[in-house]
Amino acid sequence: MMVVGMPSQQELLCYQTWAKNAADSLMYRNVGKEAGIMMIMLAAREYGIGPAQALNGGLHIIEGKVELSARVMSGLIRRAKHKIQILESTDTKCVIRGQRSDTNEMHIVTFTIEMAQKAGLIKDKGGWKRTPEDMLFARAMSRLARQLFSDVIGVGYIEGEISDSKASNEVLEPFPETNTEPHDQDLLVEELYRHFEDKEDQKILGEFIKVVMEHYKWTYYQTIKQLLGDVKELSKKFHSWKNKRKVANEKTIDVASTPVVAS
Repeated sequence: MMVVGMPSQQELLCYQTWAKNAADSLMYRNVGKEAGIMMIMLAAREYGIGPAQALNGGLHIIEGKVELSARVMSGLIRRAKHKIQILESTDTKCVIRGQRSDTNEMHIVTFTIEMAQKAGLIKDKGGWKRTPEDMLFARAMSRLARQLFSDVIGVGYIEGEISDSKASNEVLEPFPETNTEPHDQDLLVEELYRHFEDKEDQKILGEFIKVVMEHYKWTYYQTIKQLLGDVKELSKKFHSWKNKRKVANEKTIDVASTPVVAS
């Protein structure tokens, strides 16, 4: 949970002591001088991150903007009781699903190596060449956090995102002012496909989604969200609709005129 408000005088004295000792130790030369170390710890305080964790790579400040490590960002979201599930993570693609614990709102994001190449992020030397799987995970995590958990990460970006954007002229994604309903249809349908191994079922899945959508007068996102919310019920409704569709086709009756989805 993010901490708001100014620290007390006693807290400030503690942070000043921390900053001075850290600077005098020469262990944090790359972090900055005493004042810079102090600002990192104060920024970490707002996220509920300990000073040592922040100074040891958990949090950076680049030109006044906060960067969080992927591990810290994931930890903050999980600490807030929200859910994160890695659906796919390879050297070429990362897909992560997140779900809020308060509203059950769900969103899926993807970041691919092609997207990184298009943004000019991949250089001859650097993390994208050495550990592409980790870099893709970090970018996907950052995108998911901004779109679904902006109240958790505040104005924080993922580690390396700000410096990468400067080097590649990439435009950083803005933080949404409110949590708007996501509409990434292709990714949500891709998640639905994971529950249907039969090729014939996959071919008619899109038709089924449209039927449910029209029946309940839901938006596309609402439809996918409801179907993914109960996979067992999803399978039951799909096969019921499939059987009625088969009968209707055999009788050459227009499928749209039959009650294919139970209320």
